[in-house]
Amino acid sequence: MTNLSSPYQISLKQYRWVLHLLFWMVLIYTFYYQMNSLGYFKNPKIPTSISYSVFSMKVAIMIGMCYTFQFVVMPYHRIGKKYLYWTSLAGLLLLTFLLQISLIKLVIIDLPASATKTNFEFGTLALSNISSFILLFSTFLAFYYFVDIYDQQKEIKQLEHYKTQKIALESSFLKTQINPHFLFNTLNNIYALSLKKSEQTKVIIERLESLLHYMLYECKADLVPLANEFKFTESYISLEKLRHKEDRCSIDVRITGDPQHHMIAPLLLVNFLENAFKHGTKSSFGKSWIAMDIVIKANSMHFKLQNSKPFEAVGQAIIEYKGGIGLKNVKRRLEILYPRRHTLKLTNAKDRFEVDLFINF
Repeated sequence: MTNLSSPYQISLKQYRWVLHLLFWMVLIYTFYYQMNSLGYFKNPKIPTSISYSVFSMKVAIMIGMCYTFQFVVMPYHRIGKKYLYWTSLAGLLLLTFLLQISLIKLVIIDLPASATKTNFEFGTLALSNISSFILLFSTFLAFYYFVDIYDQQKEIKQLEHYKTQKIALESSFLKTQINPHFLFNTLNNIYALSLKKSEQTKVIIERLESLLHYMLYECKADLVPLANEFKFTESYISLEKLRHKEDRCSIDVRITGDPQHHMIAPLLLVNFLENAFKHGTKSSFGKSWIAMDIVIKANSMHFKLQNSKPFEAVGQAIIEYKGGIGLKNVKRRLEILYPRRHTLKLTNAKDRFEVDLFINF
């Protein structure tokens, strides 16, 4: 079985032993009650002390056999050694049964010959004890497997809980990484404009404030309205438009469908936009362009983003585009938040980068 944390192991072991103790108390009492109701302890030919000694011996041997099975024989089954398991089990049952009959013979050896002759021959003892022997061991076996299966289910649930927590923490960590990454890029934009002493610097700072408000206060939830996310991306695009002149970079945005009744993980699209503006608007290759096309349907969204790139820097551009922290994070977030519910394709064509994302809500 899988090892869990120390506190969980302690509590698991404690409750196991409590269950085992209760099981034996109930089983021994039931066994005693049945034997007593059959007159086992009131046989005039056998002293009461002998009857109780034989009963105690049976119980002690049975308990010893059951835990030998649990701690010695059962491990063979767990590690897949079936032959050793079945051989050990058969040997344990046979030896324990013979030991039980032999010890009973020793206890009643001093009884009168008339009593032993009729009731305590080896064959008679074997036949009279085999049914109770099988019944007690079968009862323990059923109990053992019940507890074992219950423990396994409990451990599976605990591991699933740990896995869910780990995924939630990882998702939260990736989302928090977006904020400084986005802020760093935007501050670079503000810095570039301030060097030019642009009048747009003030406008950009004001728009940045509204973007940060959304990121810090509205994105705490696991899901946000799709309409709000689109509003955020549109604000970001507007902010970038202030920095890029229309005659140097054309930006085309098309959204088809109604986003009002859908939810999406926050800040999922902005990383793609950041990379598009970063790599698709370089002044070194003249006229550039960015095209974003979003189609919203009843249960899905198709997001397609393309941006131009210089012909002479294909190798360098794709390395930057695929190796950035932002894209690595968004890929991992998609794997966590939309497992088997999304497809993401990044295309490095000769004249453009292309992001093709499909999400099932």
